[in-house]
Amino acid sequence: MSSGLAALGAVAAYVCALIGVVLIRSRGPEQRFELAEATAVGAPRESLPRRAFATLGRWGMPLATATLRSERARRRVRRRIDSAGRPMGIVTLDDYARRKGAFMIAGGAVGLYMLISGSPLGALAGFAFGYLWVDVLLDGKGRRRQARIDRDLPDFLDVLSVCINAGIAFRPAMARVADAIGGPVAEEVQTALRQIALGAPRREAFDGLRERNSSEALGTFVSAFLQAEELGVPLADALVELARDMRRDAAQRARRRAQNAVPRVSLVVVVTILPAAVLLLLASLLLNVNVSGGLGT
Repeated sequence: MSSGLAALGAVAAYVCALIGVVLIRSRGPEQRFELAEATAVGAPRESLPRRAFATLGRWGMPLATATLRSERARRRVRRRIDSAGRPMGIVTLDDYARRKGAFMIAGGAVGLYMLISGSPLGALAGFAFGYLWVDVLLDGKGRRRQARIDRDLPDFLDVLSVCINAGIAFRPAMARVADAIGGPVAEEVQTALRQIALGAPRREAFDGLRERNSSEALGTFVSAFLQAEELGVPLADALVELARDMRRDAAQRARRRAQNAVPRVSLVVVVTILPAAVLLLLASLLLNVNVSGGLGT
């Protein structure tokens, strides 16, 4: 009981310290008036949990920003956000810092409570959750998004080659196919087309498309497109060949995954089914022995 009260007291002190830091960093009534005006003029009032989470994000933003001091760390986070498709309202590094800061404060409070309650493993789990959760979410969404790009890109290229063979220019054809197909491939293509429309060179826009994504198929498409443009190769034929190669590579990757799954399936069989079969066999043998002994007597 005493350890629980001490833990609650420590968490309360932790929260009071955070509030003190916020008050010290505050610019006074002027800043609070600006925040109130932005809330009144902006979107409808959010629910209490969302407002509380946003408050935690503002408090914890300096903590998360401290992890982004190096250019390498900022570049890695930008790549992670772009690869995941800017989910959960995370578009800029400030959005990332606010979201991560909120989880760092919540995880720190849970970790502090568990530490004082006498559970160091629970405290470690709380601190790790607060520090890593946003990155884990972004990495998971990024892997799923890039996998979908690998699946959808061959179909996109087939339809694009048909449109080009029909006499449609390259940029209108890409825009039309992107609008028709949708998905992450269309989002990335539309982003590149918007950059070109705003005056960016075509090579720079497609290089940015390749840098924003970790998909090997998308990188191969950009390289093949730029090479075909430089060498004067008919683009429609290059797209057909590229889509065929991507499907062949996808089939090879699927076969490799199936081969890698065989040891895992064998392990599951050994760990789960085999012990149950042995127990069933032993139980039947013991039952037969008892029955035979009973009949013999």
